[in-house]
Amino acid sequence: MSQVLQSIREVHRSTWRLTAALTELSQRLDVPVASPDIELLRSILDYIERYVEQVHRPMKLAYLYRVVRLHSAEAAELIDDFEREHAASPALLLELREQLGGLNQADSPTLGAFCTALDSYAKLLQRHIAREQTVLFPIARSALGDADWKQIDAAFQAEQSGASGQAARAEFRSLMSRIVSLAAAPIGPDLNLLPEIAAPSETNLLEIRQLYSHYGRIAALHGADLALRTGRLVALVGANGAGKTTLLRTISGVQKATSGSIRFDGRDITHMAADQRVRLGICQVPEGRQVFGPLSVADNLRLGAFTGSDETCIKKDLQRMYDMFPVLKHRSHEPAGTLSGGQQQMLAIARALMGRPRLLLLDEPSMGLAPLLLEEIFRAIVELRRQSITILLVEQNAHLALAIADDAFVMETGRIVMAGSARELLADERVREAYLGL
Repeated sequence: MSQVLQSIREVHRSTWRLTAALTELSQRLDVPVASPDIELLRSILDYIERYVEQVHRPMKLAYLYRVVRLHSAEAAELIDDFEREHAASPALLLELREQLGGLNQADSPTLGAFCTALDSYAKLLQRHIAREQTVLFPIARSALGDADWKQIDAAFQAEQSGASGQAARAEFRSLMSRIVSLAAAPIGPDLNLLPEIAAPSETNLLEIRQLYSHYGRIAALHGADLALRTGRLVALVGANGAGKTTLLRTISGVQKATSGSIRFDGRDITHMAADQRVRLGICQVPEGRQVFGPLSVADNLRLGAFTGSDETCIKKDLQRMYDMFPVLKHRSHEPAGTLSGGQQQMLAIARALMGRPRLLLLDEPSMGLAPLLLEEIFRAIVELRRQSITILLVEQNAHLALAIADDAFVMETGRIVMAGSARELLADERVREAYLGL
């Protein structure tokens, strides 16, 4: 990988974790807070001002942006946006510092304005990072040749200063250590992305009773029981081989049920064909993405809409997918097999959403993803839940799955052995020891 892209990627990872901290802390300020949170805010703003604005300032990107402009007209508009955001950032930081310096915790209007400004700034940084990482960089990699990257890396290396490289990484580690000691809850990748739990639904969209399924003579499900309430995000966690993927495949109809029952919206679908379940609104994002590699991104998405016949609606749904995952629009005519792992995961989710699911089955969406893309995928999942789509999430990263879920089940050897709210299971000592490594 290019030195300049690697350096910027490191800054992205660090900054993303701190913007997540800013978002969480702005939410904590809605109630009376102690001084450590204010000190923590100052520490984070110090970092962004002293590190991000030095290492990731427009001067360091000038050569990269200029070369990309020469090779790709598509990137020019993006770069204009990025340069405007870089130029505006110091003034926004200064305004936040001034508000923080005069913050009177007893003055709720002032506090409310500060929380709003803080959250807006964090979202601005995250949007900038996501667009640069998932849209601009793929364009640059496809448009530029080896000679271009050598020149870019040479120009970038010539501008390196004490604010970057090992010294900068040491400064970040020191700051993160300070943040962890001050914060009352996990900061960064383990951040709770869903602070508000949905109001409990009174109806079950999916009910499974005493479900068995076999691979030949080997039983994979041993009388599994669970119910999913409408509009909830439900995590299913457990060790490898516990039967989680088999359960999803049996719900979607890819795997046959040996005995027991599956009811969807009050209807028995135990022996219904898989395509008929899709027509009812059950869509699965399989483990390992399983996109159609030779087909274009757009064709993969259209395959997800095979149950629809209204071309106008399909076009609107395509635009929704491109709005949710901008990189898919920029690469819509390219073969899906040329996408990175994270981009293929975005495509797999978007393809399932093209079927307008009432129940979305997600199997290991974090598998093989870099931290930045992982958080982007999970934020998309949270947004889908906010749209009242019922979601059953199978995920090896149990801590992150429980952090964003409403309800949760723990599976062992083909059976559901624990059930409850996600927060209850996240705090349960047995779950923490067995699945969270705590």
